Amino acid sequence: MKVLNYINVRTFLAIAISQVAAFFAIHYHIKLNHNLLLFGIVVVFPLHFSLQAAFKRREKALEYLSQFKAGSMAIHNSLQVSGDLPDEQKAEARNLLKEMVATLIGQLEGYHGEYGALQVRLNNIMAFADKYREQISKRNVLRVIRYLKDVTESTTYLISLVRHRTMHGIRFYGTLFILLFPLLQAPIVLHYFGSTLPSWTIYACCALGSFVLITLDNFQKLIEYPFDPRGMDNIVLRDFNLDI
Repeated sequence: MKVLNYINVRTFLAIAISQVAAFFAIHYHIKLNHNLLLFGIVVVFPLHFSLQAAFKRREKALEYLSQFKAGSMAIHNSLQVSGDLPDEQKAEARNLLKEMVATLIGQLEGYHGEYGALQVRLNNIMAFADKYREQISKRNVLRVIRYLKDVTESTTYLISLVRHRTMHGIRFYGTLFILLFPLLQAPIVLHYFGSTLPSWTIYACCALGSFVLITLDNFQKLIEYPFDPRGMDNIVLRDFNLDI
C-alpha cells in the first residue's frame, strides 16, 4: 500500500523523541509556562513553504507534460498530412517521435538529469524535417520547427526537476525543528494540562503532535519529485505516451 510510504524510520524517531521527552517531563515535573506560537512558526513556516513549492512544481510539471504531448502530436500531424512524403518516411517520423517520448519518460522515471540523450532525439527530428523538406513542404517544416520549440521548452523544464527541487537548507531546517519540537511540547502540555489529565494523555498528545508533523514532512518529500511511483499523488507518466 502506497499510504505506508508516508511512515518511515523518521516517523518512529520523532515519536520516540516525543515519548522520551514526555517521560522526563512527567517524571521530573518539568513544566514550561509558555505557548507554542513562536516554535510553531519556526516549524510550520518551512513545512508550509516546502509543501507549497512541491505542489506548484507538480502542477507545473503537468502543464509542461501536456505541452510536450500536444507539441509532439502536432509535429506528428504536420508530417503525416504531407502528401508528397512517402509512407516509409512517415513511419520513420513516427518512430523518431516515439523514441523521443520514450527517452523523456525513461529519464524522468530513472532520475537521469542529463539532457544530452533527449537533445539527440530532438536533433534527429529536426534533421529528418531538413532532409525531406521538399516532400514535407515549406509550410509544414515551419510548423515542425515551431512545435519543436514547445517540446524543447517543456522537456528542458521537466529534466531540470531531476536536479532542482526545494532548497536543501529549508528542508533541513524544517526537519530539524520537527524533531526538536517534542522537547518543548511535553513540558508545555504538562504545565497546562498536567493537573487535569492523566499521564497517558500527555504521552498521547505528544505522540500525536510529532506524528502529524513528521507525516506532513514525509508527504512533502514524496511529492518533491512528482514522477516516481512511490507517492499516491504522483504523476503517471505513461498517460502522456503518444497513441500513434
